[in-house]
Amino acid sequence: MENILETIVVAKKRRLFAQMKQYLLTDVACFFANPQKSAFLASLRSSGPNIIAEIKLASPSRGRFISRQDVPYFLSSYEEGGAKAISVVTEEDYFQGDSGLLREVVQKTRLPVLRKDFILEETQLYETKEVGAHAVLLIARIVSKERLKHFVELAELLGLTPVVEIHDERDLEKALFASARVVGINNRDLSTFRVSLETTLRLLPFIPEGIVVIAESGITTRKDIEVLFEAGVRNFLIGGSLLSSRDPIQKLRELQGEEEVIARH
Repeated sequence: MENILETIVVAKKRRLFAQMKQYLLTDVACFFANPQKSAFLASLRSSGPNIIAEIKLASPSRGRFISRQDVPYFLSSYEEGGAKAISVVTEEDYFQGDSGLLREVVQKTRLPVLRKDFILEETQLYETKEVGAHAVLLIARIVSKERLKHFVELAELLGLTPVVEIHDERDLEKALFASARVVGINNRDLSTFRVSLETTLRLLPFIPEGIVVIAESGITTRKDIEVLFEAGVRNFLIGGSLLSSRDPIQKLRELQGEEEVIARH
């Protein structure tokens, strides 16, 4: 880790230490009771393209995207536009999110919800379950392979779908060690914030059959999706191009190719 990624992780560690929530054994036991089949994983099983549309208030590379008051508008637009799931970025210092934002999204959408954050402690998984999300992102680069495996197993016991995010071959090795069933390939290098779809194309052949793959970051046009779809990707996590669009419904339909179908008829 280096540069902005290292800075974010250090800030997250400090925040977690200062705000660590204590869960009683009775609380934790309740989280494990009656885990249901993941609606999030089911949403990625169709032939695609399956779009996970993101709620992200800000980012270190692009600044402010939307305000908190805009969230209901984007949620309704994502539902109408055909998104299969919602991703919510909850990191506080650099992305301006929090668990309250996650709770709001869970309560206001019928779509399954993925929590994106820098997961470093078990308590973050308990919180994710408590709030009602369906899946959680685990960044392979920021934890050891043993800790990643523990988080994957714990998330699954809680009834959450763990999405292990990778960026290079070393991250993929960690994900496979952790027995990840869902892998997100981030085309943005979190150390430099440079973006290239070649990251997905390079790593995809090394991912065993049966693992669900999500392409993340840098997907802005229908052509981007076509290139990745032809390579075998069926799931796409998209944030910036939707959040900066004047018409997120139309943008979603365009990305899914619905505008082309309408034009042909």
